[in-house]
Amino acid sequence: MTVHATSGTHPATPAGHPPGRLTRTAAGEGPAYWFFDCLAVVRTPAADTPPAILEVTVAPGGGAPLHVHDDLDDSFYLLDGQLAMRCGEHTFLARRGDYVVLPKGIPHTFRVTGDQPARMLQVHQDDSFLRFIQAVGIPAATRTVPTTTQLRVPFEDMPRIAAETGQPIIGPPMSEQEAQQIAHAEASG
Repeated sequence: MTVHATSGTHPATPAGHPPGRLTRTAAGEGPAYWFFDCLAVVRTPAADTPPAILEVTVAPGGGAPLHVHDDLDDSFYLLDGQLAMRCGEHTFLARRGDYVVLPKGIPHTFRVTGDQPARMLQVHQDDSFLRFIQAVGIPAATRTVPTTTQLRVPFEDMPRIAAETGQPIIGPPMSEQEAQQIAHAEASG
């Protein structure tokens, strides 16, 4: 059950409790979309209430093309899995339990390493990435990662839609070879 209520004046509000709103999205709730090889579940109870919070699961070997966010830091907490990351000239391996902030204006990409999906909780100060997912993805029939690429629009339209929603694509996804090099360098270092 999604809860969205204003507190501060209700008789049940504890004395000294600051005014604000209570929000909750229970497990299994929230609109879900398939896009590319990902499942994105919207965890923000009200679409017009920042921040935009998305639980995104990416299939093994999946990732994102090289892109940049014009107006927001791309931040996430990695719940499960492992990601080879490149942000600008820096590369690293993100592991379960890591919190990552990729600064706005810096090109970045990632690829899931290993044989398990990566699941992350993305927190964005606006809904630009959510609008991108809604524009290109399709409503998920199940809460599972799609087994084939799922898109609402032709692949050729991706760069235009990404740019219109504030995250222009500027290069290809990270290769498997680069991801393996990053993982090997982390293991050796």
